[in-house]
Amino acid sequence: MIQDFSYDKIAVSSFQKPKNGNELCGDSFYVTETRDYFICAVADGLGSGGLARKASQAAVIAVEKNHQLEVEEIMQVCNEELKGTRGAVLSIFKIDFNQRIVRYAGVGNIRFMMAGEDRKLIYPLPTVGFLSGKPQKFRVQQFPFDDQTAFIIYSDGMEIHTQSRSILTNMISPRESAAYLGNLSQKLIDDATCLVGKVSHA
Repeated sequence: MIQDFSYDKIAVSSFQKPKNGNELCGDSFYVTETRDYFICAVADGLGSGGLARKASQAAVIAVEKNHQLEVEEIMQVCNEELKGTRGAVLSIFKIDFNQRIVRYAGVGNIRFMMAGEDRKLIYPLPTVGFLSGKPQKFRVQQFPFDDQTAFIIYSDGMEIHTQSRSILTNMISPRESAAYLGNLSQKLIDDATCLVGKVSHA
């Protein structure tokens, strides 16, 4: 299913589909834009089905309630909320419109990539592991962005690694890109979530 999120400064489209045979997707995501920033989070609950969904939802609800905090602080809150759940992998990035900086932190195998006007691919590496409430330090990486910046973030159910660079550097629109990537993922061995976005008026 494709969803569109049209904000003042960022346009985003998402594709999400549960693992073949499952009704519930174990992935969850959250996006929003304020006057000062845009934030996106993707969580993948360990395993699949209802318990995985419960864990990923706990993470993104924590992001929704605390998105005004710094990225490292949000990761800490999410980690606390995942106590007593199956656990989840999580990636968060925040686009600061005033400082013109993207801040990213991730734990686990959710991939995030962005490219700007120079078409140079930025691919920050997440920390290995997952969140389950155990004490953890989070590494926040930051990068500049420009008015041509596009991004893609996706869970490991999406087998689109070879298409990612082309999508970022030749993007017509987030919706067309999300639909194209969704068509590539018809036989899923895991839950799949992908968000594609582009800066429009930052």
